[in-house]
Amino acid sequence: MVATQIESEETPNTPPMAEAEAIQEFVNLDQIQAELIAAIQESPEFDELRPVLALMENVENPEIDDMLALNEAIAEINAIGLESNGPHYIHEVAAVPWSFKWNQIDVPPLKTGESAVEEMVFSGPSTFRNWGLTVEFKPSQTLIVRSVEGVCKVVKWAEDNGKKVRVAGFRHTWSDLYGTDGDVIMMFLPYSTLTQLPYKDPPNDWRTELSDIELVTSVAGREPPEGHTFCKVMAGTTNEQFRAWCYKRKTWCIPLNVIMVEITFGGSNATMSHGSGFSTTTLSDLVVEICYVDCHGVLQTVNDPKELRAASGCFGLLGVVVSITLQLDQMGIAEMVPVHLDLLFAIPPPKNPRPEVDALIKSRWPNIDQPKLEEARLKFIKRCKEDYYLEWFWFPGSTLCWVNSWKKRGISSQQDMGLQAYPGDGWFGKKGQEKSSSWADTLFNSSAFKKLWPWGQVWVFSLGAMCSLPKRTVKNPIKTYVSEALHFRRGIQNFRCRDTEWEIPIPAKDGERDYNLIQVAWWDGICEIFSRPDAPVRVALEMRLTGGSDVLLAPQYGNDNGTISIEVLTTIPKSEKEEKGWKSFMQQIVDKWTSYKDGEGKSLNTRPHWAKEWSGLKVHEMPIEEYLKEVAYKDAFPQFRDEFESIVQKRGSTVKVTLDRFATPTTERLIFK
Repeated sequence: MVATQIESEETPNTPPMAEAEAIQEFVNLDQIQAELIAAIQESPEFDELRPVLALMENVENPEIDDMLALNEAIAEINAIGLESNGPHYIHEVAAVPWSFKWNQIDVPPLKTGESAVEEMVFSGPSTFRNWGLTVEFKPSQTLIVRSVEGVCKVVKWAEDNGKKVRVAGFRHTWSDLYGTDGDVIMMFLPYSTLTQLPYKDPPNDWRTELSDIELVTSVAGREPPEGHTFCKVMAGTTNEQFRAWCYKRKTWCIPLNVIMVEITFGGSNATMSHGSGFSTTTLSDLVVEICYVDCHGVLQTVNDPKELRAASGCFGLLGVVVSITLQLDQMGIAEMVPVHLDLLFAIPPPKNPRPEVDALIKSRWPNIDQPKLEEARLKFIKRCKEDYYLEWFWFPGSTLCWVNSWKKRGISSQQDMGLQAYPGDGWFGKKGQEKSSSWADTLFNSSAFKKLWPWGQVWVFSLGAMCSLPKRTVKNPIKTYVSEALHFRRGIQNFRCRDTEWEIPIPAKDGERDYNLIQVAWWDGICEIFSRPDAPVRVALEMRLTGGSDVLLAPQYGNDNGTISIEVLTTIPKSEKEEKGWKSFMQQIVDKWTSYKDGEGKSLNTRPHWAKEWSGLKVHEMPIEEYLKEVAYKDAFPQFRDEFESIVQKRGSTVKVTLDRFATPTTERLIFK
């Protein structure tokens, strides 16, 4: 009976069946689909979920774009008035000017008259929370700063008053790299823009010196290589602002970026964020000059290539970064043919899989067409070798995988200069994507959704997610600019989640990359997700393939053959049980992803993405901080410390004074103790 599959508020958060049967039931997605349809149609308590049924008719058809069905479902949900029980705001307050009355420091206003520094005033105690709700503390001041001089004055005040200073943008970092009770928190955009959900751009009358983009002809006497230019980007500039700047000019673009547009360059660079593609590095590798305010409130510049190996990506330890100058590429054209492929053939299983993976494959695909599987393996390798951008998404309730890889070419005709922005601003573009992300957040917080058993929730979300992602054929590609293709998905800010990501070095094998290891890591993720009846991964398994890095603290540092950037994402846990389930799964998958060895039997130097979740885990039976210090960054941390000390001493300061002003307990404990 379907009714036995539906849990009440009092029942455990697992379906009433044996664990082995639960896993098998999930593998049989047709049965889960049938049970969900019956439950939604027969029970009034699931009326809110009936619009989901509108998504199922054409999701399996690769010739049809599902956005129409998705938007019809959203319209039905809006008509129903789906009630959300979850928070949609981290905070909601109004800013008032900060007058520095307590110490008589005068900060000149902007040329347009706006206050250069504002303090946020809260109705109760000031509490900082990050976007993923994994970090919380109480700063002494929360400041909005609009000028470089304002940054200098704030840092000088902090020095005089023995305060630490940290900067926070959209707060997307899950790890504890922000600050602690009593610190001064500085932001470069309106508070509501950074913390309110659904996201809204800064108001049209917002003025600041810290969001700006400017081409420069040279840096420290060095001119950009042919086919490139240098571009100074202020730290408060968002990806959306930079995307619009690139689209308007159609001459230059950044070669890599994170997907999200609601993020500042100061924030994404501080944690050495990356994009996708074997020819790409990290954002910090593109930095040719960085300007920051040091511990004495003095503006400093680093543009020496040797020093930049430490300074370009260092969590803000040197000071408050106000600008980075990047090396850009000439604008290119992306010809995107995203596809929905059967999970088995998107990234085929590795040769000689471990027993658990082999058992999973045989149970899910008992009659594999081996020639077709080998053809898919060769296509996967060809894709890796030839495509510029490489990304795979699998939503665990789906039998399909979304493959987003594409080639790029130069602008070659006047027609190329007239391409439309992607996904555009209309209902089937940006607006629709933003609305669907908000709907997903609302859905996950609804009372009806919470009554579904865990894999039922996964299935519903996976259906909507796959419908929201485009699928095309070679006859109907998406032609757009590289700067547009990098940000193919909008509205991510509106759907908060949890995330752990790991960077796995790819070893060489037979004179080329070991592509089989990529398959191993991917299928280990699938297998571990399928092994859990409590469904701790309720959003996605995602993988991007990237290059290495020359930045000392980057997780990709030294990965000469490239990097497997692989992650799992889930919804915000709604109970202690869900929290424990997620944390136990993180350890479970990390045990697999850190177990790989090269051809000589040496463990690969797998590292976590600094901005994602890793605190409290163990690697090779070691607490992760011990692993990072003694294994993963055993050589890199000492090199960084030496270069860091040289940088601050040359500029009239010391390591101790600098750390007293800008270090967090985590960074100081990891790198300097």
